[in-house]
Amino acid sequence: MPSNKVVIEADQIVTMDASCPRAEALLVEDDRIVCVGTRSEVEAAAGDDAQWFALGDVCVLPGLIEPHTHPDLCAQCYSWVDVSGFTHKNVEGVEQTLREAVGSREPGEWVFAFGLDAMLTEDIGTWGRDRLDEIAPENPIAVMIQSMHTVFVNSLAFELAGIDESTPDPPGGGRYQRDANGRLTGKLEEAAAALPVLLFDAPQEAELRARMWAQYERYARAGLTTIGIPGLFTPISMLGIFEGFSNREDVPIRTVAYMRHHQVDHTDWKPGDGNERFRVQGVKLWYDGSPYSGTMLLDEPYVESRLCCCTLGIPAGTTGHANFTPEELVDVASRLHREGWQVLTHAQGDRGTREILDLYEKALASHPRTDHRWRLEHCALISKSDLERAQRLGVTPSFHVNHVYYYGPELRDDIIGEERAGRLMPIGSAVEAGHRVSLHADSPMYPPDPFRLMRTAVTRRARNGEKIAPGEAIDVEQALRAVTIDAAWQLFAENEIGSLSPGKFADFTIVDANPLAIDPDDLDRIAVLETWLGGRRVSHGTAATG
Repeated sequence: MPSNKVVIEADQIVTMDASCPRAEALLVEDDRIVCVGTRSEVEAAAGDDAQWFALGDVCVLPGLIEPHTHPDLCAQCYSWVDVSGFTHKNVEGVEQTLREAVGSREPGEWVFAFGLDAMLTEDIGTWGRDRLDEIAPENPIAVMIQSMHTVFVNSLAFELAGIDESTPDPPGGGRYQRDANGRLTGKLEEAAAALPVLLFDAPQEAELRARMWAQYERYARAGLTTIGIPGLFTPISMLGIFEGFSNREDVPIRTVAYMRHHQVDHTDWKPGDGNERFRVQGVKLWYDGSPYSGTMLLDEPYVESRLCCCTLGIPAGTTGHANFTPEELVDVASRLHREGWQVLTHAQGDRGTREILDLYEKALASHPRTDHRWRLEHCALISKSDLERAQRLGVTPSFHVNHVYYYGPELRDDIIGEERAGRLMPIGSAVEAGHRVSLHADSPMYPPDPFRLMRTAVTRRARNGEKIAPGEAIDVEQALRAVTIDAAWQLFAENEIGSLSPGKFADFTIVDANPLAIDPDDLDRIAVLETWLGGRRVSHGTAATG
């Protein structure tokens, strides 16, 4: 019988365990770590029948964790026509790509495209119904922007979806934008408004499973061994697919899932249900929207700029809006708390985060319980006083930090202004207030790339090299905690993953450089060599990034 003991030896092993921060080797038996320490200590514990992997000049890290990503939405959007700013630097390329896609379809066949980007693509101009009618006169077409909160459609798409000038805005924050004469412009804001269109892209289950598995492999190539899925964009039956993946011997990642609040009454899943590789943990709420759709809820209006008012279509004087009133959600949140669900809420703006904390405070007071770890998701703008209040309430933030990298200059100059941009993504203030923070890329918005997240959090550099809100920087070790042990803590998984400690699962990420020992500006150049899950190698190589 082959030995079930494996020894991993490397020049650098960073454990994220304060009792043994650095090690020379670690011993794995079955799927757990049983010993971490010097080579001689591990050799003595291993005995004569262990299989040795002497990896040499590499760095072994705990398996990296992203607590906020959407494999189901990735599976959909990444199968569409790519019009992203990552691959299209000018608008002529976007239009050519769309025309080629239309030309390859039969009349009447749908065309879906993803990634329209007013910040990364030059001279993108104004988009809407009339422009898309010209590009696709005989095909219904839907084009989603990179931030996912806006979809542009043409007249045929409206007709097939049953939406016309008399159709009321749907509940849940969705809006069909109309011009001064009441005519639909073709801009759909938020998921509730886009859903009637997106339902026309419904793959068969076999195709959906294949797309989803491809996303699991993509995460593993990026160095991730655990993901959190905050809110399903697919039917509740998707939980069964995730559970089925977890039972496969070759599954490359662990999954922690969160339902939408309206799905709780339509399933038998309860908090904590699942297995060692898949667990249902909580419920996701969406309170406000996106800076790039004008739906992020602010105290003061968006900047009146050409980008805002013309290209993004955000009317002057707009402060965004909430998808619900806090009063509408108090009973829902209180019930979820009583039933033991962990609650996550998408909140971006300063007013949005404040109002959600007001809601949380009422709901948590209705059934006091310690260590609930409710979360605030994204936190583009949140005041120091609200970060301190969140800490007192036991509410923890996860930061969508690469807004700083990809769109920082535009946010500062054209969307929220210099003063508010000076406190954009206040991770440093959160750490100072005592929070255990996490970082996320929110794929498909940005590619999964934990080291790019770390670099941005530490250097605060935007894509053009400028620093945005440099006073909110954290150090490299804090950033590494945010993608390992502190992210595990936010998922209620810190006793199982997040550090290389005896008793925990043998999940680790092998990279070509120690992030704690290089220039922080080079963090995004770290290459992922392998990922291991439960003592088993599951992936080679670094995922391509945008």
